[in-house]
Amino acid sequence: MNNHKVPVFVSPQSLTFSLDDKTSHRQIITLFNPYDFPVRFKVFCTCTKKYTVVEPEGSISASSRVDIVVRHNAPAPAFCDIRDKFRIQMQYYTTKKTIGHKDVETILVRSSDNFEPPAENFKQLPKSDFSADSYENDSDIRQNFSKSSSGPNYTTLLMAGICICGLLLQSSEETDIMKFRISFNLKLAFAFVLGMTTITILQHQ
Repeated sequence: MNNHKVPVFVSPQSLTFSLDDKTSHRQIITLFNPYDFPVRFKVFCTCTKKYTVVEPEGSISASSRVDIVVRHNAPAPAFCDIRDKFRIQMQYYTTKKTIGHKDVETILVRSSDNFEPPAENFKQLPKSDFSADSYENDSDIRQNFSKSSSGPNYTTLLMAGICICGLLLQSSEETDIMKFRISFNLKLAFAFVLGMTTITILQHQ
């Protein structure tokens, strides 16, 4: 199996030592083995003179974990703000072939109160087609909305005119009751449609 193909589970991802806090000069890295077979591990460092690792190599049983102790041997101002790295390498237990590795970054700071972690690489989301940032202020937004919301269309006005004309017509004077009933029902329909169109016109004012 090639390197980096299998994930290596390590916690934490970074170590911060503080020059004025002696308790921070000794820290722990936890190695996890989530697999159903045992693995070996080895710990490497970019600057071995500055650190001591208790048991820098060993084995982890299946579905188990181990803690390794890391000590900073040179907590001096000259080494502040310098970033080093530990590399945790995992190997198959029998063949000792490398499974993968994980890097843990370390840094020595003058004071833990003033330490600022590296900035996250956040990226801005793409803007939508309609965004308030496209306008200088709220009045511009309202003005643009007013322009997009035009008044009642001509069809609505035409319907209102037809309904008004229908209501102004006199009722039929025929003696046939059926014809008179139809004329009356039509007037009711005209009144209903006129009311709906009036509401539509008022909403666009």
